[in-house]
Amino acid sequence: MPKRLHGKTVLVVGADGNLGPLWVRTLLEEGAIVWGLGLRATADPALLSLVDDGNTLVLGDIDVSHSVSAHDMETSLGVSMTKATVDGVVMNAGIDSVPGQGKTDLVDYDRGEWSRVFDVNVFGIVDVLNSVVGALSASSSVVMLGSLYGMVAPNPHLMSHLDDGMGQVKHPAYGASKAALMAVARHYGTSLASRGIRVNTLTLGGVMAGQDAEFVEKYSALVPQGRMLERDELTGAMVFLLSDDSRAMTGQNVIIDGGFTAW
Repeated sequence: MPKRLHGKTVLVVGADGNLGPLWVRTLLEEGAIVWGLGLRATADPALLSLVDDGNTLVLGDIDVSHSVSAHDMETSLGVSMTKATVDGVVMNAGIDSVPGQGKTDLVDYDRGEWSRVFDVNVFGIVDVLNSVVGALSASSSVVMLGSLYGMVAPNPHLMSHLDDGMGQVKHPAYGASKAALMAVARHYGTSLASRGIRVNTLTLGGVMAGQDAEFVEKYSALVPQGRMLERDELTGAMVFLLSDDSRAMTGQNVIIDGGFTAW
């Protein structure tokens, strides 16, 4: 079967961490040249294991919680965006509230914590997009990583057993930031369409990642398919959005959640 991203250069922002290495590995397997940027990308064991002699993976460190320019990305990666063409961008960088903070009320999250989330999840992503847009090819694809909490509110029952039954409330800035990203994707996607650049959102439901058994049971009961997502179920949609198969799509939101948001 032909590799759908053969010869394409794809920038992955947020290449380290939980899902970043999954995207990088998938893109390499599909024949892409991958530029991976992350807070600690050059020290991430999962990414370092993917580096080979073919130089199809280039890694660099960058902190999108601060202002980021094209020059910053070029310096970190050791590549020239003015001489190379970028065919795809995966906007995977993002932060959530830290588990175990014991916050039980929405008002427990102050303005500083809201700013911390938006600085990365929205402002950092837009900063990168503005910096790289001049290097995007005439048939390129940008994929924003969304969340079901950008579409629906968190169910407090899912975390009611935490902190010895006191429960926790998820940071409201997280869902708000992901909803903002969908608006960004629609605006940029429609504005850049005449240049052949498409911008879409890939929204994911709950992915198995070492959650406690009670959470998994509660969450699965709310999903029509009766389970959480496995990591290998996410990659097909990502490749589709980055490949020429999605060339008629822009400003759209592709949802992979086992039906969670359909009820």
